[in-house]
Amino acid sequence: MNDFPMLPEPDCREMLLPSLPVETIAAEGAAGRDQATPVDLLLLHGWGLHSEFFRPWASLLAPQCRIHLIDLPGHGHSPAVEPYTLDAMAAAVANAMQAVAPTYAVAGWSLGGAVALRLAIDFPDAVSHVVTLASSPRFLRADDWQHATTPHALELLRAGLARDYTGTLAQFFELNMAGKFRDHADALAALAVKRPAVRPEVLAPGVALTSGVDLRDEVAAIRAPLLAISGRLDRLSYSQSSAWLARATGGQHVELPHAAHVPHLSHGDEVAAHVLAHLSLPPGGTRA
Repeated sequence: MNDFPMLPEPDCREMLLPSLPVETIAAEGAAGRDQATPVDLLLLHGWGLHSEFFRPWASLLAPQCRIHLIDLPGHGHSPAVEPYTLDAMAAAVANAMQAVAPTYAVAGWSLGGAVALRLAIDFPDAVSHVVTLASSPRFLRADDWQHATTPHALELLRAGLARDYTGTLAQFFELNMAGKFRDHADALAALAVKRPAVRPEVLAPGVALTSGVDLRDEVAAIRAPLLAISGRLDRLSYSQSSAWLARATGGQHVELPHAAHVPHLSHGDEVAAHVLAHLSLPPGGTRA
């Protein structure tokens, strides 16, 4: 008998799900006092990046977590999905995790956070806890959603990644490391080339995907405990959107006053402490 959650039949019929490689970083040392075994924690990166950018931070979680890294479809080592949609991304990630862990927590950064929300909505039996890092249920500004970025900002990032991947990433991190870029510049440059760059053919679809994300009407269905971590200086995923998400899901919002769009790298120890505290909550324990 298979104890792993199965993908819904409609997803299996309508989507051709590629095989996404999963890298597991074993927990180091003993589990926490209140945990008999380490927590399975899936980390999902942002658009245009890859999982290596989690590696420095993962070491802060590894003593109490078994870390799983998956490159989003079309990024790093992962093939693209067809259609290139948030639903298909989440289904492919869930499909990859079936053979790894029956249940798991998921922490998603930026677009990875939206994939994490989609996972929690579509595969509630698999997702025990949700953490969003500098993410949002909607990324583009609208008349009823002012705390968000503009299409022009996304297009500038797309064009930069297509023209000069490593140079654009360096500029991105310099703008979003909240004054700490110089201390990490060499390490980030080394991480950038450890996995393949985002595939050129998914850059334009990636802009369309990110622009079309709007989960505001669905997130109330999330039953896993949710933690939304944001940086007050973030001008891509505004902190107000994380506060809204926490309210809408009965979850918790933590705002870091001196962080921007990469809080887990600029303020790694602080973010890790919040995540580990959140993972100690029982599944479903924070919902009203």
